[in-house]
Amino acid sequence: MSPARRRLLIAALVALAPLVLLGALAPELAMPYYLGMLPATIAAVASWRRAWVVALLTGSLALVAPLAGAQAWSATLLMSAVACGLGLAAHRGWSSGGAPAAATLAALTIAPPALTAADPRTLAGSWPVAAVVLLGGLCAAATATLFTRDVRRRPHEPLVGTESTFYTTALVVFTAVGTWWAAVYFPDTHSWWLLLTFYMVMVPRTGDITARALERAGGTVLGGLVIVLLVALDVPHAVLTAVLVAGAVGCAVTYLAAPYWVYAAFLTLTVIGLSAGDAPVAGALERVALTLLGAGAAAGILLLARAVASRGARSHDCADA
Repeated sequence: MSPARRRLLIAALVALAPLVLLGALAPELAMPYYLGMLPATIAAVASWRRAWVVALLTGSLALVAPLAGAQAWSATLLMSAVACGLGLAAHRGWSSGGAPAAATLAALTIAPPALTAADPRTLAGSWPVAAVVLLGGLCAAATATLFTRDVRRRPHEPLVGTESTFYTTALVVFTAVGTWWAAVYFPDTHSWWLLLTFYMVMVPRTGDITARALERAGGTVLGGLVIVLLVALDVPHAVLTAVLVAGAVGCAVTYLAAPYWVYAAFLTLTVIGLSAGDAPVAGALERVALTLLGAGAAAGILLLARAVASRGARSHDCADA
């Protein structure tokens, strides 16, 4: 691992320290903190300034997302706007951190956690959630600034032309359909995992999307099996908490220095353990199924884009001949 990536890893591990305390003292706060911390941490890989922007935007919209999720139309409208923003960010070369931020907002729109006696879909219930999400993002941005401010990053190439248009359109259409489906038929469930998987697999450039989709699906299955096994063995709560903390640390390490499927396994283990409540086995099985659906949809869309682009290139060559 290069010195720059080592410093990024240290920053991520420091930002994870409050998660350890929350897991032990206030477990209900651990998931919203992690949902705020993860997007800002990934954004910091590209730019410490972008980490602040992602943290503030995610925390601000976290206040609106549970309120919008009360109705299918408002949930669909909000998440479609988020997907459009994700596409526009890729057009400017600012996509780092966008996918996990969109996934965080999908989770809070479809199944917001209740941190107080108030309904999380009211202002009184949503602001505590948003405050913890914002805290997670700000901690990640602050540690990134402290440890990596002078680290030089390689800028991402902007997404231009038809590739940009197709990427944004696919994001908005799938998000609108997926959000409406989740809000109407499966509100307050883990159905938001479908959108998370789609965002994580649907990379801006077509590249070898098949390999990424397979790695995402394989890592999710592996992470889900681990959490199911731990529950089947009836491990003590302290042991399960330690495993989840190790999973969060593993996410930071593997994102910077391991194949994508390893990162997907640690991410699945951590998020299922933090968010599945009293039914982690059901949570794991649901997420495996939703991962296969979301990864397949993303891979299918991008493979179609590649095929259309290839046919267009051949037609152009024939016309030139």
